[in-house]
Amino acid sequence: MLLSRSIFLQLIVPFLLASGILTFILSMETVYRLIYLIVERGVSVFSVGLMLLYRLPQFLSVTLPLAIVIACVVLMVRLSTDNEISAMNAIGISFWEIGRPFFLFGIVATVLTLSITLWLQPAGYAAFEEEKLRVLKTQTTKTIQPLVLNYDFPGKVLHVQDKDENEDLSGVFITDRELTKDSMVTLADRGRINVREGERDLVLFLEDGLIHLQGSAGNYRTIAFEKFNYIFRPPQIVPEKKGGHIWGVPTNLLWGDSSQSSQIELFLRLTTPWACVAFAVAMVPLGLINPRRGRSGAFLRGLILVVIYYILWMGAKEMTQNLNYQPHVLWLPPLLIWIFGLYSLYKSNLNLRNIFDMLNSFGKTGPRVKKQVSVS
Repeated sequence: MLLSRSIFLQLIVPFLLASGILTFILSMETVYRLIYLIVERGVSVFSVGLMLLYRLPQFLSVTLPLAIVIACVVLMVRLSTDNEISAMNAIGISFWEIGRPFFLFGIVATVLTLSITLWLQPAGYAAFEEEKLRVLKTQTTKTIQPLVLNYDFPGKVLHVQDKDENEDLSGVFITDRELTKDSMVTLADRGRINVREGERDLVLFLEDGLIHLQGSAGNYRTIAFEKFNYIFRPPQIVPEKKGGHIWGVPTNLLWGDSSQSSQIELFLRLTTPWACVAFAVAMVPLGLINPRRGRSGAFLRGLILVVIYYILWMGAKEMTQNLNYQPHVLWLPPLLIWIFGLYSLYKSNLNLRNIFDMLNSFGKTGPRVKKQVSVS
């Protein structure tokens, strides 16, 4: 009991350090783009900090399984180097008992990651999108200046005659950046920019205007309106990935949605965290080293295990998204790592000498054969 508690507590510090370092590295691109908003567009540090905080759960869902690998390797290397594994084996402590606290730590990390992927990550991403649109609306309104052509809207050119202190526009002129036969020119007496609720775009509310249409067949017509919503995609401050919008959908809504994309996202949230406990079990035997040899072998085996897992994970994801396999396939990567870890633990439980013999035999061509000498 004391041994398990000691090993469990020793895993906490390297796990937290690895999580922090990996999360920082993974967030560097987002941090760079958000710093650009502060420097170039004058966005407040508070708004940028909020957006980074909202993205944090998404980063943690990726880095926590990797941190488990690093923490287990670091502790197993230290226990092996200090001959503590040999001492435990000498007093009759089985390898199953040594691996128990690693398994329990993996369970705790899995529960933590599940809470992130099922609740914190979708809530954080939805809040990030909301804050991003709010910042875009504020910045877009600021960039619109009277009697100045504005090219911030993709494919459009905007010009206004005046803008008052309430950000209300007057004398609005909108046209396509490249005029073609199908171009549309819009004129309005008044306008105001706002965020379209439930969507990820901005809308320009126009009042009392005309729409000039030039058809491809050469026909020309005008449409008068009292109110018109001109919808456009805002410029991106952080690049959106394909299917990224579903990241912000609450998990309870995915349960009731039978569409393929929703089910894939649901199973990704359910299966990914189980890599934590799978890695924790597998890295106990893989983290063993011969004290007489270097420590790099354990880290190399951990790296290979992570690469194999993510190859399996990407393959399973590809099968569900493009080959129409059932989302249940996403359970295979953590399950295979789990089975491998249990098998390695079983083999390693024979005795400590066999473990070191197994590790030292890597790279050798075959087993040694003892010669029998007969006496006649």
